[in-house]
Amino acid sequence: MEDYQRALIGRMVEHLDLYASGRTPLPKLVEDLWGLFAASDPRELEIRDSFQWLWSDLDGECELRTQPWAPAGVADDDRLASVIGELRLWATQVAAGESPSRPRTPPPA
Repeated sequence: MEDYQRALIGRMVEHLDLYASGRTPLPKLVEDLWGLFAASDPRELEIRDSFQWLWSDLDGECELRTQPWAPAGVADDDRLASVIGELRLWATQVAAGESPSRPRTPPPA
């Protein structure tokens, strides 16, 4: 992975921090993370798959909070906190040139 790609992925941590501080809403975080991932265009299958796995989990939790079709009370705050923590770890590892940790479990079908 090139330095510029690692730098773009490292910027994901800044966006996660903005969300944690309340300065970025969850839908914006979902968009920003995808944009940084797309701009970094990693070629390594392990990196692509692990990010997409985590991002889809985050996107699903976002939809449960923002879409009119989502029943009240189905969003899981603990699951959201967990996937945000996993995304932070993933971005930190990839930005440092390490192999990303494997996501805990697949998102529910």
